[in-house]
Amino acid sequence: PAKINYVAFRGGGEATAAILGGNVTVGGSGYSEFAEYIKTGKMRPIAVTSDKRLPGIDVPTLKEQGIDVVIGNWRGVYGAGGIDAAQRKALTDRVVAATKSKSWAESLEKNKWTPALMTGPAFDTFVDSEFASLRAVMVKSGMV
Repeated sequence: PAKINYVAFRGGGEATAAILGGNVTVGGSGYSEFAEYIKTGKMRPIAVTSDKRLPGIDVPTLKEQGIDVVIGNWRGVYGAGGIDAAQRKALTDRVVAATKSKSWAESLEKNKWTPALMTGPAFDTFVDSEFASLRAVMVKSGMV
């Protein structure tokens, strides 16, 4: 693992092009970014980084393959540093409401996303923990 040469891309489209073009050996992204290429045989899934297999997708986890690493593909919504408590609450309430919409449920299904809503101090703690965990993995693999 210490021989990893990490190449950062701005998004899944660039990563996909690099993999398909043979410019990198492997790549990582959310499953939905690579799904069409996996289905057509242009890419072969090696592992999912979640703690459990993705529903309906026969791809083992890293842990199943003896690699004790779990990396979630999560997203956060952030506001400017100067927003006040009322603005933060209003933004949070809108995001929570959006996660209860029909279109959000359809997006979850279409993209094989796992819902995991977190707000407030729980989200703050989660972000800090994720940062520390990812940094430890990167140090162990020689990337940092």
